[in-house]
Amino acid sequence: MAAMIVGKLMLKRYPVALYAVWLVILIVIPLPLIWSLDVQLLDTSRNLLIYDAGAVAYTWWLTIVALSVRPRWLDRLIGLPAMYFVHGLVGVLALILATVHVQLAFTMHDIIRITGRWAWYLAIFGILYAMFFMSGWIVDRLVPVQRLKNKLQFFFKHQLSVWIHRLNFVMIGLIWLHVHVIPRVNALHPFILIFDLYTVVALGLYAWYKFVASASESRKGKLIANKMINARVRQLTVELTGAVNMFRPGDFYFLSFPAVRGLSKEAHPFSVTTVPNKAHTVVFTIQTSGDFTENLGLASPGDPVRLEGPFGRFDKILSHDDPQQPLILYGMGTGLAPLLSLADAYASVRPVHLLWTVRPGDAQIFDQQFETLLARHPQIKLNRHVHRFEPKDLQRLLSKKEIQSGRFVVVGNASGVLQIEKMFVALGVGRSQLTDERLTM
Repeated sequence: MAAMIVGKLMLKRYPVALYAVWLVILIVIPLPLIWSLDVQLLDTSRNLLIYDAGAVAYTWWLTIVALSVRPRWLDRLIGLPAMYFVHGLVGVLALILATVHVQLAFTMHDIIRITGRWAWYLAIFGILYAMFFMSGWIVDRLVPVQRLKNKLQFFFKHQLSVWIHRLNFVMIGLIWLHVHVIPRVNALHPFILIFDLYTVVALGLYAWYKFVASASESRKGKLIANKMINARVRQLTVELTGAVNMFRPGDFYFLSFPAVRGLSKEAHPFSVTTVPNKAHTVVFTIQTSGDFTENLGLASPGDPVRLEGPFGRFDKILSHDDPQQPLILYGMGTGLAPLLSLADAYASVRPVHLLWTVRPGDAQIFDQQFETLLARHPQIKLNRHVHRFEPKDLQRLLSKKEIQSGRFVVVGNASGVLQIEKMFVALGVGRSQLTDERLTM
């Protein structure tokens, strides 16, 4: 009975598609490679398991390459945060299996040993770097580590992190060579055919999405306004050109400015503040907290903008809720941006309660949006607070019905989201009622 209850809660919080993705990645994809190796290679069961560990690790790393292009169809199925989680955890699992393979396998050939060892070293370095600089697994939960990361980011900027992450391709090349220089494995033609096919497909998909499909599928836009709201917050208004306006409330895009000198050409994610409109304009409210966002002032009205996306699952999740279910939207700082569009879209069909916490001096950054929103939907409940709400504040502001049956959407910096969700749970909110977006990147 308990297992059935847990299963229902997990299915309510996570889409069935997520479990299907895990099944395909962990079992379905490696299976043909393992089967062909074990059927053809004559060796002890122990040694076959050691070789299998290396082969499975390789297929998982190829899967990571495929996931790194952020396929939109998969985002709509499981969400980009879940995709990043799968990406990171599969990398860790691959390293564990690779470690088993490297430590237990034996060879007398230098080139076999060197290529395998160097690939393993690169994998270890890549995982440790990603866990510290490109993921919130540890950093978001330990304040001292978070402070250390903030200091080190002065040297390890986003652009450098991207290039370090691309060392995965060097690692994959070393593993490919490692397998091909093993004489008795290279003689297994069906295995090598599948091995090479997997490699070509994964790298081909990456090249296609990165250099061909992204150029044709990305939306083209033109910057029509770029203004500072205050010393820390900037607002960009972009007009979509040559494409139908298909973003949904709560969505976000990856933005880049290909013609602006001084701005990284790498795309960065920003949430949409506005709802879809006939003018085909998109507004982004951005906190200037990194090397890319601090240089956004270099972009001028008229500059071309490239928008990759849109991404996001908020609208899809909320559209399946009971229309009578209260919607509580909690935003921290500029994390309120996607929640404003959700409030605007859903206030006419269900009760909406906006909670916003903000730094001193930033309390006016959304005044215009609040004025427009409340003029259209005066029934929305809005509570603003400088600094974060305390548990006693939330207990006073939230109704019994909201706590017991409401849908809670929390957006903000990753460590803050974790703390707020912990407070909600302590008040009696079920974890299946919580949906979030953690601004780690």
